[in-house]
Amino acid sequence: MSAGGARDAASGDGRRHGRRAEPAVRGSRATGRRLAGAAVAGAALSGLVWWVLPDEAVYSPWWTQVLGWPAALLLRVDPVQRWIGGGRLDNRLWLRLTIAGVLFAGTIATTGVSFLFPVFAALVASVHLQWSGARAWRPCAAMTLLLSAALQVAVQLGWSPSHLPRSLDLVASVVTLVLSLLLIGNVAVLAAQREAETAALDVERRSRHDALLHAATHDALTGRLNRAGLQEHFTRPPGDAAPRGTGPRGTGPHGAGAVAPEVDAVGGVAVVYVDLDHFKPINDRYGHAAGDLLLRLAADRMAALLRPGDGLGRLGGDEFVVMLATGDAAVVAEVAARADAALRAPFDLDGAVVRVSASIGTALSVEPATLDELLRRADAAMYTVKAQRRERTP
Repeated sequence: MSAGGARDAASGDGRRHGRRAEPAVRGSRATGRRLAGAAVAGAALSGLVWWVLPDEAVYSPWWTQVLGWPAALLLRVDPVQRWIGGGRLDNRLWLRLTIAGVLFAGTIATTGVSFLFPVFAALVASVHLQWSGARAWRPCAAMTLLLSAALQVAVQLGWSPSHLPRSLDLVASVVTLVLSLLLIGNVAVLAAQREAETAALDVERRSRHDALLHAATHDALTGRLNRAGLQEHFTRPPGDAAPRGTGPRGTGPHGAGAVAPEVDAVGGVAVVYVDLDHFKPINDRYGHAAGDLLLRLAADRMAALLRPGDGLGRLGGDEFVVMLATGDAAVVAEVAARADAALRAPFDLDGAVVRVSASIGTALSVEPATLDELLRRADAAMYTVKAQRRERTP
């Protein structure tokens, strides 16, 4: 490579690295802004406390207010909570609640307004209900109740200062506690409703995705695999164990035409190409509805012959393909014979009994092969059988 080419390549790598690094840089900047904002808000709140309250009304050293409020507000920042929760906002709920509750309780108690703690506890609970969901309402309510009771015990015993007479402080604390618990309950109800709506949307989204996937890989008339579905089934690795019953027709993730792929002792893959004979006269005589019913019934009969790992698809018209997870010629011949016998039995088309036969061709390979190649070989074999029958017919 020339020096210019090396410089261009290095420049391109640098630009790609820069683009990948941009979201991380933006996230770091946003986190820094949130941390700085919380610190500034806490400092402003502590300054407001000292400015509003007279010196004799502040019962704590200046540093408890200066450090307490910013630290309490910093706990509102998502990265801090993720760090405490081990990388997740819904993890270690009791630990996160305890740290926030104790920090707020200590800061408020030293200010002499313990009766206001339930209000701050409700604000903390609202944030944690947003992070952890409706399940957090019990821990939030318990934290609010226990710490409020502990602060009031401290006030009534004279361990904690209060700007109000003790009896009035108790009444104020009970009122704010009741209102705060009601607020926590309402926020929890809203969180539960939001979670239910989100779950319903997820179910609807998955249902639509499954319906679109089924429509893209299945024949609309028979519910069996179409060409795209056959190709997907063909390229799926052996032993790809997808649970039965998850498809729209209840027989597997790929619908009624496929089951969990497995292989027998003889490796390889085979294709059985089935073309219904005398279908057009029946369709013309009894109508398209009867013809559609005949195709569905024929598909059901062939589906009954499938083994684990086999697949059934309709290519269009009256042509079907049975895909076998085997390279054993005897097994392939047996399946073709059983399919021929199953299709020769009478069909009841809503009162009209008809009979059809089938021209069947097979192709198998124990070496790597494409589906198109196997279909061409099986189609050619099917037309050979059809031509031989015409020659034998007088």
